[in-house]
Order: sequence, then structure tokens, then C-alpha cells
Amino acid sequence: MPRRPEDYGRILPTHAWQGRKPRRWWQRWFAAWRWWLLAALLIAAWYWVDAHWLVESGPRGTKSEVATTFRPCGSGRGPNCVVDGDTFIIGARHIRITGIDAPEIGAKARCPAEAQLANAARDELLRLLNLGPFTLQPPEDGLRDEYGRELMTVTRALPDGSRQDLARVLIESGKVRDYPGGPRQPWC
Repeated sequence: MPRRPEDYGRILPTHAWQGRKPRRWWQRWFAAWRWWLLAALLIAAWYWVDAHWLVESGPRGTKSEVATTFRPCGSGRGPNCVVDGDTFIIGARHIRITGIDAPEIGAKARCPAEAQLANAARDELLRLLNLGPFTLQPPEDGLRDEYGRELMTVTRALPDGSRQDLARVLIESGKVRDYPGGPRQPWC
């Protein structure tokens, strides 16, 4: 008995008898490269966000210079804003100024006097940050607080060559108080 050829009984190509249309060349190319294209798009998006929204953070214990403008945080806020009298945001980084305690703002305030003082402290910090470039100095151990905020000392070089500590200026304004650590005192 003679052997049948391998393509015996097939009249149409496989894709046609299964009810599918043949893929075009660009469809085959895209199907082969789609995962690589997705990875390339994600990497490009990450580079764009890093270049436009995030501020470089050097190794632990190194200073970083910041020269940007700030606005109060709230609805529609940008990447650089002031949360309250001791916390501000630069890109994705939440920075808390070490050595001070500011009153709670908004719904966290325990009394109307604390809320009013909190707004004044936020406005004073906003004014100080927008005066010009400043330097962020983290502690040597790179500590963060219990909320994940980076603890930093914020200073500014003055024209006479001295350094201005923003925490000291805020304490002298009377809108925040010195905070060496431990339990916080109420503002009401």
C-alpha cells in the first residue's frame, strides 16, 4: 500500500481552516516585540518622572542643594509644596525639618487657636523656602520618622558668608517651638 504524503487531506493553510486570518508582517513583528516595547516604554516613563519630578538624593550624610519654588499643599498641588510648619514635599520626597515641632494643620488641629497658628507656621515656612536656594543636610545615620519622612536640617547661605538655620528662624518667629524629641506638648 502506498504511503500518503504529509499534507494529504489539507486543502487550506492551517490558519484558514481554523477560521483565522493570516497575520500581516507588522502583526507578527509586534507580537514578537511587544514585551520589549512595553519594558522600553516603562523605562522611558521612569526616566521622565525622575528628570521632572524627583530631586536627586545623594548618599547618606551628604548635602543636597535645592533651588525651586514652593506652594501650599492641597488639591491640585504640584510636586513641590509645604504641608505644615515643619514638613514639605520635594517631588516624591517628604522632608521633615529636625529640631522643631509645629502645630497640626486642618482636621488634626485640636482647637481653633492651634489651626490658626498652624496656618501661620505653614505660611512662614513657605516664605522662607521661597527666599532662594537652600541646603538639605540629613543626619549621618539617615534616619526617618515614624511616618517615613526624611529628617533634614535646612540651611541657607547668606550674602555675608554665614549660614541661616531655617529651624532657628521659625522658632524665633514664635510659630513653632524647639523639639528635642520625646512626647509632644499640646498647643491648646
